[in-house]
Amino acid sequence: MMLNKIRILCAAIFLMPIGIMAQEEIIKPMSLEECVNYALENNRNLKTTRLEEAIAETQVGETRSQGLPQVKFQSGVNYNYQIQRAFLPNSIITGDPNAEGFTPVQFSPEYDGNAVASVSQLLFDGSYFVGLQAAKTLRELRQKESNQSEIETVEAITKAYYLVLITEERLKLLDANQNQLDRVLKETKALYENGFAEKIDVDRITVNYNNIQTENNKAKRSYDMTMDMLKFQMGMPLNSPLALSGDISNLTLEAEEYLGKSENFDFRERTEYSILQTNQDLANLDLRNNKATHLPKLYANFNYGYNTGVNSTGDLFNFSDNWLEFGAVGVSLTWDIFTGLNRSSKMEKNRIQIEQIEIQKEQLKSSINMEIKQAKDDLKSAKESLDVQEQNMELANSVYEQVETKYKNGMASSRELLDAETSKKEAETNYYSSLYDAVIAKIELEKALGILY
Repeated sequence: MMLNKIRILCAAIFLMPIGIMAQEEIIKPMSLEECVNYALENNRNLKTTRLEEAIAETQVGETRSQGLPQVKFQSGVNYNYQIQRAFLPNSIITGDPNAEGFTPVQFSPEYDGNAVASVSQLLFDGSYFVGLQAAKTLRELRQKESNQSEIETVEAITKAYYLVLITEERLKLLDANQNQLDRVLKETKALYENGFAEKIDVDRITVNYNNIQTENNKAKRSYDMTMDMLKFQMGMPLNSPLALSGDISNLTLEAEEYLGKSENFDFRERTEYSILQTNQDLANLDLRNNKATHLPKLYANFNYGYNTGVNSTGDLFNFSDNWLEFGAVGVSLTWDIFTGLNRSSKMEKNRIQIEQIEIQKEQLKSSINMEIKQAKDDLKSAKESLDVQEQNMELANSVYEQVETKYKNGMASSRELLDAETSKKEAETNYYSSLYDAVIAKIELEKALGILY
């Protein structure tokens, strides 16, 4: 018994470091790049889009197969349990031209069978090569749609990542404010107990302390929610541990090179425009395909097989004597000469669709230009607001420290202290709100310029 316990203890000691190492590996802080890479592999929307890409690849093979030889084999055996009979005039059967009436005669055997192999090869079909090219263009379209989904995923991850960092930083500040107010509350209580402060001073500070504690709890729940949102966007289970290695102090919002980017924007850098261009290519191919349907289709055919007809099952399986071979080789031509104007209606529909896409392209160009201008203006405004709010936060902190010193020396009231504390909190809230706006504005500008991913 004792020996078993020792063995179990040794095994636990041996396995413990492995378990600790595995846990450390799971909770290793992840950078923005690592979060993006994780999402590109695990995001469910991306997986679905990539499956569409794989489906398009199979469609290319499906279209290509139509130009390859089509080989078939057919075989069957029938037992004609009630054979239909034909009625022959008795004058033919008897040779007497005056004979009257008819005699039923059986022409089919009780058993018949056949086995045939056939090969068909497409020699000419005007729409085949157009269809093959359309299938490849469809594959290209699906690849671009996957790329578009990747950009949207990167955008969502980047926004969620920085939101977590900013919320985390704000949480640290709220903790510091709460500790600071707690210290002031304890000092005020001590002054009150020694007769140097009034009870109303203690009550006022207690109210503010309770409020900041509530705000702090709310911020912690908000942090958990933003972290869950990041995990969701990454395709990570919500119960998995996740830590971020980024620091908001290292965040750079310098975007002078973006703001000064040439006005002659290459719209092909935007995936949306590229997708629209591919859709137009597909519409042009559909038009060519409908034009090609007026051409004939030519096939080469070959078949070879055996058939039989007997009256007993024993004869049915006598392959050497009762099964006769047959075969044929030739070409077949099909030509839809007039389709009731169906072809011309389809071609007219294609021309209208191409015109529609051309208009959509021009609309998208205008939309992208407006989006870039709007994104640049938003980033400029956000940076200006951020600079102002940063100065306000520093000033509010300075004011609070001065009022706190005066309060401790009996030169300022508790109301003045709490007013300064409220101003400090508002300045901090405004600063982090401006910081988040600036981060979002930069991401939006990078997306508008087609350089986010």
